[in-house]
Amino acid sequence: MFYRVSNAIIAPDLIKDLNLNAETLGILGSAFFYSFALLQIPMGILLDRIGPRVVISLFSLVGAIGAFIFALASTFIIAFLGRVLIGIGMASVLMGTLKIFVLRFSPEKFSTLFGIFISIGTLGSILATSPLAYLNSTIGWRATLMFAGGLTFILSFLIFWVLGNHIYSKKKKTLSLSQPEQQISILRSIQLVITNLSFWQISAVSFCNYGIFVALQGLWLGPYLMDIKGFTPIQAGNILLMLSIGSIIGAPMAGYLSDKIFGSPKTVLMYSLSFYALFLIPLTGIWGIESSVLFSTVLFCLGFFRAFGMLTYTHVKELFPLSISGTVIACTNFFVMSGGAVFMQGLGKVIESFPRTHDSYSPQAYHLAFFICFLAMAGSLIFYFFSKEKK
Repeated sequence: MFYRVSNAIIAPDLIKDLNLNAETLGILGSAFFYSFALLQIPMGILLDRIGPRVVISLFSLVGAIGAFIFALASTFIIAFLGRVLIGIGMASVLMGTLKIFVLRFSPEKFSTLFGIFISIGTLGSILATSPLAYLNSTIGWRATLMFAGGLTFILSFLIFWVLGNHIYSKKKKTLSLSQPEQQISILRSIQLVITNLSFWQISAVSFCNYGIFVALQGLWLGPYLMDIKGFTPIQAGNILLMLSIGSIIGAPMAGYLSDKIFGSPKTVLMYSLSFYALFLIPLTGIWGIESSVLFSTVLFCLGFFRAFGMLTYTHVKELFPLSISGTVIACTNFFVMSGGAVFMQGLGKVIESFPRTHDSYSPQAYHLAFFICFLAMAGSLIFYFFSKEKK
């Protein structure tokens, strides 16, 4: 989660050190998400066939190497390669964890566990706000990324060790985290997924929900708050922090409401993501916001309601057999991460289409980009409304 959104705070330094503009900055930010997304479908197959222990551990090592390369980059191309490798390395973490949840725990606990997991992971997003701004101003972004890479390297070995002896029972079968069950062929699994209309409806709302959020949190809100609204990097980091705090609170609540109160992930999603779309409107410049308190409130609400989007995984997994759960979730996550790539780069193209003055872009450039986000979210919600639920 730290790697996903860290470019927002260090964007001015990346522009200066690597000689970037809005478009190339967007490409650099999206590199993580493109590589992450492209690995999702094969990752799901690997998780179903090999198991989370080996897959997460090995790919995390690749991510650590990517962080080192990015930290040492002197050109856009080398930095791009580093971000690609980080994306490849991190591609297994979310899917691998969800596969463990599916295999080890009862379905009634999935949303609650996922919510807790997302809340803990969001601490990484918090580290990418004010703490990263502080570290960037003291030791620099390169040393910070080197430290992150070292930590990832250590965690890869810890994961391999922790998952080593976990054996458990499921439906009177002994299953290992290293060797999950195999029942449906790869081609048949993919066919079942892509011929299901509800899968596309769920994936569409996931694409927009997370894509918009991470494009704002991970890149474009940082320059907007600093260049357009005049906040310092530390102040901008404090405001962006509210997105993560909202997510930390919203994710467990989403799981609880879905599992214990409504018993329907779709119902909870429709209400929460409708509010998420509405809170995008203040960013479109329809009325001026200058106060850090108001910005913090809006971003908290965006983070809170966006976090309910994790229920798309609950919704989609209930529509397919357990034995292909890794493939199903991975296919959905392909669109989640593709959303991050497309919106991060696409908003960069929109902003770059406006003339630059005094090393920054006009408020209209950002407001148009944010308005496009609102339209995309609203359209995907209408499409999702007609999706089916498990009977």
